[in-house]
Amino acid sequence: MTTRTWLAVVLLGWACAANAGPGEHDAATDVLRTATGPNEAVDLTRQTLLYAQEYSDPWVHVWNTLLETEGDLGVPLESADTATGAVVFRLQTSTPRVAGKHASLYLDCGRGPGGTPRVDNYQLTLRLTALVERMGSDRTLVRTGLVGSARDRSTTADPLPCSSTGAFEKRALAILTARLGS
Repeated sequence: MTTRTWLAVVLLGWACAANAGPGEHDAATDVLRTATGPNEAVDLTRQTLLYAQEYSDPWVHVWNTLLETEGDLGVPLESADTATGAVVFRLQTSTPRVAGKHASLYLDCGRGPGGTPRVDNYQLTLRLTALVERMGSDRTLVRTGLVGSARDRSTTADPLPCSSTGAFEKRALAILTARLGS
């Protein structure tokens, strides 16, 4: 699934989800197609929890501050679209560390051969998407969701989906809150 398609699915899911209050979460659903063998594929449906925080700041201030969090997050900014209010941070790494912490703090990618956690041995890709919504002239809601995948470095197999622990999304909102002084 392309980044643009995935983002459209998540944004559609977010648009349909009920508003969550501060610190609460709702979910978005996306579908991943992965190869299971030659000429065989399976669709995997997963729900991504969305963590939300409301701010007593105008949309443009929250937007600009969110864009400035790239260094604090430790994940590069991939895209920002003011029309949809979507900001995407994306990291691809072959080490088991994300933002200076062990990746297992943020992702569960299942177990590989021998029962070792895939997050320890696989190439990881994670994408944090934040949706910035106007709640009024001086109120803004930010929803964050993290999806990740793991790919065995020694094969060309499709990446396997990972589950988020919620810690990275909460960290992103805490960084934003601290920068806003809220």
